[in-house]
Amino acid sequence: MSIQSIGLKNFTVFKDFQLDVSTGINVFIGENGTGKTHLLKALYAACELSKTENTSDDLLKCFKENQQEGNLLRDKAMGQLIIEIKSAQVNRVIRRGTGLIAPSTEDLKRFAPAVKSMQSSNYFVELPYGKKFSAVYIPVKDMLTHSAGFLAMANKYRDFPFDKTLTDIVIKASQWKVKQPPQLAMAILPILEKMMDGTVVFENDEFYVKKNNGQMILFELEAEGLKKIGLLWQLLMTDNLNQDSILIWDEPEANLNPKFLPKVVECLLELSRHGVQIFLSTHNYIFAKYFDVAKDDDSVRFHSLYFEEKSDGVKCETQNFFENLKHNDIADAFNNLLERVYQIQIGD
Repeated sequence: MSIQSIGLKNFTVFKDFQLDVSTGINVFIGENGTGKTHLLKALYAACELSKTENTSDDLLKCFKENQQEGNLLRDKAMGQLIIEIKSAQVNRVIRRGTGLIAPSTEDLKRFAPAVKSMQSSNYFVELPYGKKFSAVYIPVKDMLTHSAGFLAMANKYRDFPFDKTLTDIVIKASQWKVKQPPQLAMAILPILEKMMDGTVVFENDEFYVKKNNGQMILFELEAEGLKKIGLLWQLLMTDNLNQDSILIWDEPEANLNPKFLPKVVECLLELSRHGVQIFLSTHNYIFAKYFDVAKDDDSVRFHSLYFEEKSDGVKCETQNFFENLKHNDIADAFNNLLERVYQIQIGD
């Protein structure tokens, strides 16, 4: 079950934001502060809430443990913060908030008007009724290096300074590997193994890269870029990435050698072809442009978040090709560099 649209109301930099997304790959770009990470974390929190029948503060925990609700409200005077995700052929929604589970406003009016008085929460997440979304969120920060004793500390201390997205990725990467590589992973694992020259091993709460020559390299000693490759390998082998799951990845290109960027794009396209819906953010021209170059009939959409002069809240431009985006600070910076190089080489 894929997500078809995302709505954010009164949430950080978003006033009343609606976005139709691709069932394949969605690439978000935008200047710092336009809400790319906030959007991705909100999406992950909504997916997590879809899997439980209990009330939960997962939205707050995805930003900071013990986060105060008011910190996420764009305008406290507006009252409620609402995050909604929709999917095809499901019109009825379930609304979840702090301390309660409530049906949609429409259902309340029809079946239990008096229950409306119970909706005292400042924020709500609205989800397709009866649908569960299995998502993996890969943060920019490398977390597997800190795996030893990490989860024990997280469970022990109330004020643990890591949000839920950071603890969750350690949990998911630490699970048992399947005996045989899933069918989804068969075309991708060889690419990843060639890039990192080995495989991932998890022993005694520590992650290692076992090189093809037998050498065991602690994750903390491995190159930063290769840790990302190893994490993706591990998520495939623990079957956390499978058909109909959702991959949310914040800046996959961070610390990665540019020569690996086309390989990562190739892996993401292959995941998409096997039913994984993908949401990612990037500041890298080469990485974003490779999707234009490498995609065939693949469904890829580029979403540019931006502030418009005299407008209220973040806006978004969506195109099927990266080069067609009019609000494209990445391409603008790249073209400015090319122009300066040209002027140096050719002169005035």
